[in-house]
Amino acid sequence: MAVVTATRLEAGPLLSELDAWPAPSWAPSWPALTAGELRGVPVVVASTGLGKASAAATVAALLGASAGAVRAVVQVGVGGAYPGAAVGMGQAALAASELDLDLGVGRHPGWQGLEALAVPGDETRNRIDLAGPALDAASQATGLRALPFATSDAVTALEDDAAYLAGRFGVAVESMEGAGAARAAALLRVPFVEVRGVSNEVGVRDKSRWRLRDAVAAACQAAPAAIAAVWEVVA
Repeated sequence: MAVVTATRLEAGPLLSELDAWPAPSWAPSWPALTAGELRGVPVVVASTGLGKASAAATVAALLGASAGAVRAVVQVGVGGAYPGAAVGMGQAALAASELDLDLGVGRHPGWQGLEALAVPGDETRNRIDLAGPALDAASQATGLRALPFATSDAVTALEDDAAYLAGRFGVAVESMEGAGAARAAALLRVPFVEVRGVSNEVGVRDKSRWRLRDAVAAACQAAPAAIAAVWEVVA
């Protein structure tokens, strides 16, 4: 099982309770990973760095190098809650889907998704559906709601823009990595589950109003149960 976070901060509580093992023989030169057992589940933990590209590259590197030893990917981290989201500050949620807010034509509010390009023979879509046995098991084990997530290379900086995105797309949580990791896992046909704690309101850049450490704690409190549940599905 691969557990990926954007930063070491988001991985910290999980690493602190990991019964560490030597790195597996298949470990790639990048990314750096920590192997061990987390509440009875064998895992490798890696931090991707910020952004969709780094997240996708990390997942692809782990899955390619492991040659089937990694059977699922769980992403753990923090994100912002859009206006009206059914998850509050310092709480956690699972991703029911991921929406790439960047790929397409133009810029918001006139932005159109990949369907506007209509590239012959290409099946890529902006929305990645994460429904399946792994998500069902994780939701039941954690008691967390599965909500629609969105990913952007540049986080939303204005409250009016946050309201627009929430209204147009019906999304609940924003991050910078989820769609990249989810797409890589989908292309490589590996179950993917994403759990995030809410650190801030999307569009609010005043960090005195953020609850980053509460969000990390919420995500990492839920993550072991989600990881164990997914492991039961794929083991």
